[in-house]
Amino acid sequence: MALINIDGDPWLTELDACENLSNDIQSQLAARNRENQLSREYGVLSGTVRVRLKQLGSELDQLTRKLGLISNTLTSGEAERRQRRIEALQSKLIQLQRQFTYVEPSAARSALFESGSNNPARRTFADDDDDEPALIPSQSNYTVADLRSQQTRILEDQNEGLEALSQVIARQKELATRIGGEVDRHNDILDDLAQTMETTDGRINRETHQIGTITTQNSTWGYWIVIGLLFVAIVLTGIF
Repeated sequence: MALINIDGDPWLTELDACENLSNDIQSQLAARNRENQLSREYGVLSGTVRVRLKQLGSELDQLTRKLGLISNTLTSGEAERRQRRIEALQSKLIQLQRQFTYVEPSAARSALFESGSNNPARRTFADDDDDEPALIPSQSNYTVADLRSQQTRILEDQNEGLEALSQVIARQKELATRIGGEVDRHNDILDDLAQTMETTDGRINRETHQIGTITTQNSTWGYWIVIGLLFVAIVLTGIF
């Protein structure tokens, strides 16, 4: 459930900005994937997305720290909703990082073919049993060092994504533990309240029984007094 920033809460304003930033990154990734990997536009969009991904991660970390500072001023339900919204953005950040580092194999092969299409030194094996021809461009823009560097960068980005996911899971576990503790304390309070109510009910029953006994005794004494007075009146009437 999305939170509505009615009172101009700065924290919610920053959270909305992070959501807008994530949507912009998604759009730029889609635009980048439509470009050729060897084109200038592809490189420009990749650089922009890389910077914005780091910016989004930094801003989410700041929001998490600020939420920890203001959590004592919020209700438990409100703090939990805000935490879930941050975790949703963190999960989206991980997905965006994976989209950024993932290179579609067909697109990569297409780029290599385009870079070597005019290269007379490329070697193909038309009679080979493999379904795809082998391509060895001598003047390709991609060298072995570039490919290794790209692979290393992909692994580093994946490790960062896994670390961020691990932090999210750890925070969710901590939140679940805190909620479990609160539930246990509430159960103890309810048990104490039930025991107190049972004790109070017993006392009320005893007091009610005593009041009934006293009322019955008082009512019987009244009857005896009336009978005594009538007896005295009869005796006096007989005498006179």
